[in-house]
Amino acid sequence: METLNTSSEAPILIKIADKLKETQQEVDELVVQFALGKAEAKAKFEEIKKEFKQRVDEFKNTTLANQLAGVSTHLKDKFEDLELQLSLGRVEFREMFEEQKNKIEHALERLALESRKQLPLAAEREYFEHEMEKFKLKLEILRLIFALKKIEIKETFKKNMLNAQKKIKQVADKIKSKAQPEPTKYEYFKKEAALAYKHMKKAIDAL
Repeated sequence: METLNTSSEAPILIKIADKLKETQQEVDELVVQFALGKAEAKAKFEEIKKEFKQRVDEFKNTTLANQLAGVSTHLKDKFEDLELQLSLGRVEFREMFEEQKNKIEHALERLALESRKQLPLAAEREYFEHEMEKFKLKLEILRLIFALKKIEIKETFKKNMLNAQKKIKQVADKIKSKAQPEPTKYEYFKKEAALAYKHMKKAIDAL
């Protein structure tokens, strides 16, 4: 059974549960901003790239720095590649956005694969992967905006976001419960977190 490399799973799982809640709230807020015409796609893309690059820097400079002796240059190269893609210039057209998005997503996938290989049980890696998921959800919203120019919040979106909210609360409550052994708690968490992301992705697809 998979367990995290930490003296207690509870603190990191609570942090990740909070990150799930933050993701749901930020996705909801971003969609509302676009639906009301209070956000502009080109500027928002630069904003979320900058925010995510900060998260990448934090993970690399803190967690990764403490494990450099056991980390190959392959992982460091993957970080540098992702940072490079996030630093590309402002997009002006849908085609430019799609090109940047594809390059960023490929760099993300390469980093995720290499970090799982070299840091398989690192709690901080698990946390960072949730930052990745939040960023990818926002990219998907931006893809729709560049394609459709305007989105409408439909009942299907609201229903799926409500389901995600309920699932996240259920996960958080379960994690904070002392009734389960921690390894079981971790296995439960991974499965339920995946369902929460599935609800959010379905909500975005319904726009």
